[in-house]
This record gives sequence, C-alpha cells and structure tokens, in this order.
Amino acid sequence: MDLQSVPLATKRIGRAFRFLKEADSTNRIVDAEGTAGTGEGLLVMADMQTAGRGRMDRGWFSPPGVNLYFSLLLRPDVEPHCVASLPLVVGLAVAEGLAECAPALQPKIKWPNDIHVGGKKICGILCEMHLKDGRVDYLVAGIGVNVNILAKHLPPELQATATSIAIETGQTIPRENVLAAILNRFEPLYDEWRAFGFKALAQQVNMLDALRGKHLRMELSGKPTEGTASGILPDGALLLKTPKGTTSVYSGEAHIVGSG
Repeated sequence: MDLQSVPLATKRIGRAFRFLKEADSTNRIVDAEGTAGTGEGLLVMADMQTAGRGRMDRGWFSPPGVNLYFSLLLRPDVEPHCVASLPLVVGLAVAEGLAECAPALQPKIKWPNDIHVGGKKICGILCEMHLKDGRVDYLVAGIGVNVNILAKHLPPELQATATSIAIETGQTIPRENVLAAILNRFEPLYDEWRAFGFKALAQQVNMLDALRGKHLRMELSGKPTEGTASGILPDGALLLKTPKGTTSVYSGEAHIVGSG
C-alpha cells in the first residue's frame, strides 16, 4: 500500500508509515516502538493480522486484502485521566472519514470505542496507555475498519453483528483512500483534544451518538444494571439514567436491550 498516491493532508500523523504484509498485532509493534522512544505519528498497518485484538482481549477478525488494520503512536502532554476519552476522538475521526468516503453510510459512534452502521459494527478501536513517573509517556491507538469484506466471508458468528463499506454500499473502495480520510480528520481533532480536552469535541460526538435514548444493560460495580443512555458528557463519560437515578459511566460495555 502506498500513501504517496492519496491526498494525505497531515503534518505529523502517518508521515512515518510502515506497511506489513502480515503482523501478529499492529498495536504490539507500535507499543515496542513507543518503548524504544520513536516519535509521535508513526503509523503501522498490516495487510492481515494473526493475533489482532479488540477490547477485553477479544480477537479481531483480520483477513488479508480487504480491510484496514493499523495503529498510531501518540505522545500527548495530557493527564492520565483524560485518556479515557481518546477512543471517542478516534471514533469521531473514523465516522467523519467514512462519511466522506461513502456518504450513504451514516456511521454512528457507539460508546466507548466502536463505530456502527445500521446497528452493526464496522470499526473497533483499542487505545492503550503507557505511563512513566505517573505521566503519559505514549499511547497506542489501534483501529480496525471493515472496508471491502463481503458478508459471505465473515465468520458465521459475526454475520448478524458486523458490516463493511462494501456490504452497505455494494461498492469497493481503495483502502488507502479510507485510511487517508481517517488520518486527515484525526490530526486536527487530536490536536484540539490535546489543547482543550474532550469538552471541545463533545457536541460533535453527541451528534453521532448511537446509544442516545436506547435502553441499555451494563455491569456497574459488579452488578447488572439497566438504564437509558442520555448522551456523552464533556469528560467522555456515558450518562445513564437508571431507576435509582442518573450516573456517569466511565468504562464498561453497553448492550442494547433487545439487540443481543
């Protein structure tokens, strides 16, 4: 893959680019580069992954030639507690990039780290933080986007819950165009987040909120809890209205009741 052939408008993000035919996990490779002191903006992409990871150590289906699997090395000067909102910033960039490439998609951000189209997952995001002396040393932002995979090639267990650009539009799109669109959106959003925090982007994210108004089932403090999603707060927390009152949720997995 060649990023020289696409209109990459970034100054830092993705300018150092490494494409691998195969990798176990692009997050693992970028993590090693972070430990070694490599500068911010490195992009590592694999044509396929043999051990792709999602949240909670779930596997990420990563066949060759059809999708995007890439990770970014970031070194923001932010407090550790701010990092919880980074997946939403990445998600906003992905959603806007996908909408630019295929306007009919209407992608939505599913808190805390997925992008959905028509209620099905088209992108997953895994951000990992590494501290040094109590400060953020570096972050790894891993992104997997289903671009040209067809429904018949998805594993049976994913066919009801996953989708791709090709499935939704009936068209194939060069992966490098999708990658460039995401990176071009991410750099200015990331710089705004670094300078002003998530509150500067909360309104944009809320406009694409896939969960607002949905009845959710979550586990809070080890207890199953149900409530209604009522938006995303300026610090990135999910606002959940329950029979016992309103609570701010900073981590966890939200299951829409009635949607599996």
